[in-house]
Amino acid sequence: MSDQENFNLDEVISGDRKIEYVDKLELLREKVNSKGVLSSRSNKKELIEIVENLIDLMPVELRTARWLVREQDTYLNKAREEANEILSIAKVESDRLIADSYVLQEAVIEANALIKKAEDEAQAYRAQIEDEIDLKLTEVLNKFEQINNFIETEKKRLRQPRKIIEPE
Repeated sequence: MSDQENFNLDEVISGDRKIEYVDKLELLREKVNSKGVLSSRSNKKELIEIVENLIDLMPVELRTARWLVREQDTYLNKAREEANEILSIAKVESDRLIADSYVLQEAVIEANALIKKAEDEAQAYRAQIEDEIDLKLTEVLNKFEQINNFIETEKKRLRQPRKIIEPE
């Protein structure tokens, strides 16, 4: 490790020691703030030279970190785009499923209404048939009673002694 890289952070914070990189940045700020900074070609060359020196002074880790931050931003932007695309697809699918769900709910409600109506009609039809059967059974019973009465009457008549009529 070079002497430049091996410094005490407390010295930098207290201002006893400045980092060369920060010094170059302060110089660049002063140049940019001065009037007519880009008025001549030599000033432009000086600024470019300061920037190149700054880049050269940057530790490899800092340049790598800068590259990593750019890559991270690119990756995050791509991930955001993919996430937004996934969300939009999910929303479309969700809307479709909700619509299908409403259709299904309406179909279930309609089916239940039809089933209820069919059950009511079947119950009414059964009651009507039972009433008709009861009526027919009553008629049959009446006929049996009539036949039974007729048979009883005829039995009694047959059991009575015959009256013999004498000739005159």
